[in-house]
Amino acid sequence: MTRQLVVDPQCPAPAVLAEALAVLRRGGVVAYPTDTVYGLAVDAMQPDAIARLYAVKGRPETKALPVIIGALTQLTAVVAMVPACAERLMTAFWPGPLTLLLLPHPHVPAALLGDSDRIGVRWPASTISQQLAIGLGGAITASSANRSGAPAALTAADVMAQLAPAVDLVLDAGAMTSPVVSTILDVTVEPPCVYRPGKIAQHALEAVLGYYVAQKKVDTSS
Repeated sequence: MTRQLVVDPQCPAPAVLAEALAVLRRGGVVAYPTDTVYGLAVDAMQPDAIARLYAVKGRPETKALPVIIGALTQLTAVVAMVPACAERLMTAFWPGPLTLLLLPHPHVPAALLGDSDRIGVRWPASTISQQLAIGLGGAITASSANRSGAPAALTAADVMAQLAPAVDLVLDAGAMTSPVVSTILDVTVEPPCVYRPGKIAQHALEAVLGYYVAQKKVDTSS
């Protein structure tokens, strides 16, 4: 049975945070508010938890799962290197709704990557997202809290309608203000390539970088 707890996303109660972390540590699935839409968190270093997340969403295991870090100090545990262009974008847009595709650290579970040789990483502005990763001591997944191919969840009720009772805990922060997801940008190629349009517009990326950013059409269902 799915448990629901009300949470202030910018000032989560210690007891709520502790319960969510306990679920994550034992390999469970937590639905939580990000700074875009509701997301699904598992411990990104636990292959069994990752497999469960794929099953909960009905997501093909060939499709990679993005991750969230709680602080820049956690970045080196999930990526192998950070290009100079990525550093400029992080300075401009992190914490915020920009997911960067980077080369993964060798210790990242293969299950997280699917058929990809890159990992999507974001440092969100949402305090609850940050504190989940910081409290866990490592990255959490950031896949949207919906069945694969279905509309993104903007409320806890949306999450429950699509995913209960498969998720263990839903953190209810009320309604998200917009269905627009994070922008996904591949910074392992030149020029960097937008894999999914989102809250950070292409022209804003180009203004920071000072040069053209490409755009690729792919299957972006999450």
